[in-house]
Amino acid sequence: MSFTPIRSGYTGPSAKIGGSTDYHIDLKLLESLPIAQKVQALDSLARQYQSIGREIEFSNPSVAGARWNPSLDLSDKVDLLNKAAAAHSHSSHPGWQSVDFYVPFKGKSRFEPGAVEGASIYIPGVAGGKVRRSTGEGYGYFSEATDPSGQVVFRVGHGDISRPEETAEVAVAPGTQPDTAGTQEQDKAYEYLGEALGKVLADAVLGNSKGYKAEAPKAEEPKDYVSKSDLKELLAERDAARRAEAIEQQKRKGVEEFVSNVERTKRRMMEASLSAMKAFKSPSSLV
Repeated sequence: MSFTPIRSGYTGPSAKIGGSTDYHIDLKLLESLPIAQKVQALDSLARQYQSIGREIEFSNPSVAGARWNPSLDLSDKVDLLNKAAAAHSHSSHPGWQSVDFYVPFKGKSRFEPGAVEGASIYIPGVAGGKVRRSTGEGYGYFSEATDPSGQVVFRVGHGDISRPEETAEVAVAPGTQPDTAGTQEQDKAYEYLGEALGKVLADAVLGNSKGYKAEAPKAEEPKDYVSKSDLKELLAERDAARRAEAIEQQKRKGVEEFVSNVERTKRRMMEASLSAMKAFKSPSSLV
C-alpha cells in the first residue's frame, strides 16, 4: 500500500470546525491496518508538511509538543504513534486509532500567532483508492480515504467548513510510488517488523496483559560452589606460583652462598698473607 497526501481543507477556529480546540487536526487510522503502513502514512503527511515548511506536532497529554520526524528509527515512530493514540482517550472510536496534532511552521511554537491558523490539512490518499469529502456535526469539514476495495482506512477532520475543497471526491492514481522504496521482500520484512514492534510497544503503553511482553533481563546469580574445572585451574595457578617462589628463593640462596664463599675466601687469603709476612720477618725464620 502506498500513499499520496491529498489536501482536505484548512484549519480553523473552534466555531467553524465542529467545536473542540482551535486550529487542531484530528486524524483517524484504521486500527487493523498494519503498524508499518500507519507509520508510512504519517511519514507521507510529515514529508508533505515539511515541503511547505511545517511540522506535525502532537498535542494531547503525555505527547504534547512531540513532533513527527520521518528520519527517526521505525521503533521510535511506532512508539510515538501508539503513545499519541493512547493519549486520545478523551474520544475513542472502536476500530480506530485517533491522534490530535497541529502543523506549526518549523521553528515556531504552535502558540505563536500565525503559526497554525489556516494551515492546509492533508489526508493519506491510498493508491488506487478514493478520497471523499463532506461536513459532519462535531467533525467540521472532513475527508475519508478508501483503499481500492472501498474500505475506509483513514479519516481526517476539524477542517474549516467555510473553506471546502472544490470537489467532493478525488480518485487517487493507482501507479503512485510508495514513500518507502524497496523490493517486495524488503516491504514485507519492514511490515512484519513494524507489526511486531507495534504490538510490543502498544502493550507497554496501554498496559495490555496479553500478547508480547518485554521481560527484564535476570541478574546472574552468584555461584556458591567451585566446579572441578575451576578447582583445577586454581590449583594449577597455586602450584605455578609456588614453583616460581621456590625458584626465586633458590636463586637468592645461591647468590647469598656465593657471596658468603667469596667473603670466606677473602678472609682466608688475608689470614694466609698475614701469616706469611709474620713468618718472613721473624729471626727464627732465617735460621
